[in-house]
Amino acid sequence: MTAAKPTWNRTDFGAMTTNEPCSAVYLERSLDHWLQYLEHSDPLLRRLGAHALSVIGPEGGDKAIHALTAALDDSQSFVRVWAAAALAHIDPSQQRALDILIAGLSDSQSFVRSLSAWHLGRLGPNLPGIEEAVPILLEMLQDADPSARAEAEVALKAIQADNSHSRNR
Repeated sequence: MTAAKPTWNRTDFGAMTTNEPCSAVYLERSLDHWLQYLEHSDPLLRRLGAHALSVIGPEGGDKAIHALTAALDDSQSFVRVWAAAALAHIDPSQQRALDILIAGLSDSQSFVRSLSAWHLGRLGPNLPGIEEAVPILLEMLQDADPSARAEAEVALKAIQADNSHSRNR
């Protein structure tokens, strides 16, 4: 009997994953490797570390949760947003992660507002407390930045479509 070939799927964050058991590895690098990225001096590498931990997911365990929680205090708002999205993806009960994402919707940088809306839309309507983001997302429909407006609209559709569907059940 031949072994079944792994099937590949896209995660919420666009990375490819397989149905085979994960050993807390992303791009052939260990969890510890990505944890070190969260402490790097380069904020782009810190963001990459947060993304990698999100893809590794719950198999990162407490080490990933603690590192991402610490990254919620990063000096760069876009790193905080990526860390919050990763933390919410791994452990949706983390209210502080949702708070950071919602705060990102009002950031002075349009990129961060757009990014926060993007993550909220992809985390979806089942994230506990996500309805708290709806009023700010509605305000963002008038944002001066077209990308922020577009991501707010997509996020609202993702959040509200499923919520209205579940109310009709």
